[in-house]
Amino acid sequence: MQYQKIRKPIVISTAILVHLLLVFHLLFSPVIIVMASHKGYINASFIAFAIMILLSLFFGRAYCSWFCPGCGVQEFMSFIVKRKAKNTKARIIKYFIFTLWIGTIISGYVINGFQGIDISMGMNDITLQKKIIMTVGIILIIVPLTTIFGLFASCKYVCWQAPFMIIGTKIRDFFKLPGLRLKAKTENCKSCKLCTKKCPMDIDVMAQVKIGKMGHVECLLCGNCIDACKHEAISFTTKCENNK
Repeated sequence: MQYQKIRKPIVISTAILVHLLLVFHLLFSPVIIVMASHKGYINASFIAFAIMILLSLFFGRAYCSWFCPGCGVQEFMSFIVKRKAKNTKARIIKYFIFTLWIGTIISGYVINGFQGIDISMGMNDITLQKKIIMTVGIILIIVPLTTIFGLFASCKYVCWQAPFMIIGTKIRDFFKLPGLRLKAKTENCKSCKLCTKKCPMDIDVMAQVKIGKMGHVECLLCGNCIDACKHEAISFTTKCENNK
């Protein structure tokens, strides 16, 4: 199966719909959830992020490459930008952003107390102008980073959503729970390096295949490496025996 024939239309369509309909902020804006927390309410964004970490227990970071609107923008950018962002120490930036963001949310509930659940908070009570600013703002973060540092730079370095799924995946792997992951068949590998060349996250996939253990934290389970391998050395699985 060529997974990219399925994945790319899905993630690109998601990006188009979410951004054109100005609905990104409804669920995934890092701003709206902070605003709600400082009023003491749990809103739709809070629930969306909670579901995100729950789903990562079963699907790892698959959301990032299959449904994330930001990834859809990256796929558009891939027609122009060809080089990939490197896996440097800059990846730690997203954890600092995540920690500061979560701390701000928690402080909101501590200061104001828990007032209740209001799903619609931040959905109907902000102006059209603010919705446009939030939607365009995300694109204006992704595009420059991609242009300067390479494809998926925003995912690696600054994405506030990524740590949710990384944490969920780590929990799953620690408890050896079944869930979507990659499986390696070392004996099938011919050292062609096509899997590594096709990985959009610049992961040395072949090195992992050689030792028979997959599970890099930046793996988005996009299936590019599976599509690239002509010898079926990589596949999807729900078992955990080949995971680090």
